[in-house]
Amino acid sequence: MPRSPQRRTPPQERHMFGLTLLYPSHPEVRRLQHEAPRPVLHGHKVWPTSFVLMDYLHQRGIMPQARVLELGCGWGLVGIFCAKTFQAQVTGLDADAAVFPYLQLHAQLSDVHLVTRHGAFTDLTSQDLAAFDLIVGADICFWEELVDPLYQLVRHSIAAGVAEIVVADPGRPPFDELGTRCVQQGDAEVFTWTTTTPSTETGQILRVVGDATRQ
Repeated sequence: MPRSPQRRTPPQERHMFGLTLLYPSHPEVRRLQHEAPRPVLHGHKVWPTSFVLMDYLHQRGIMPQARVLELGCGWGLVGIFCAKTFQAQVTGLDADAAVFPYLQLHAQLSDVHLVTRHGAFTDLTSQDLAAFDLIVGADICFWEELVDPLYQLVRHSIAAGVAEIVVADPGRPPFDELGTRCVQQGDAEVFTWTTTTPSTETGQILRVVGDATRQ
């Protein structure tokens, strides 16, 4: 009698860019799901464009010990990558405080420390923005009502002296509008980036540079 095929156990973690990412099925993630409020603003997993952005930053590099702000950080993998790889000083901002236990869990796995801040894009003042060299974000422009706040944040960041802003997205219409508005103001570009790690993912990257980068 032929044997029935054995079922493979779904993986509970994967490794990329020197980091460990836990799947929602991992016991530690499930523990958090039972012990803390669940994220409600799409912060229930790591979205694929985060890998696109990490691959871009990995290949291009950033200044060691840069002061980095991750917008809409969710589980914080991009910020954790910057802290782990480049010894960056990272702050993760998110409008949903329920994501921070997942961020801290992954930060502990990578033996790095991130500061977290609960708030919206519009909560950031020019003084807040001036504290950072690099601002990053992945999958953060998914609603039309996010375009203007993000565009204003970009403008205020450059005026405050931020050297560079890099945002990745699958290419949704709101992101396309944001990119068009930034490019029309100059010193910005939008381009396609593909990574094969940990899987093949393609996204669009908006890069805006400030005065310090142009010099």
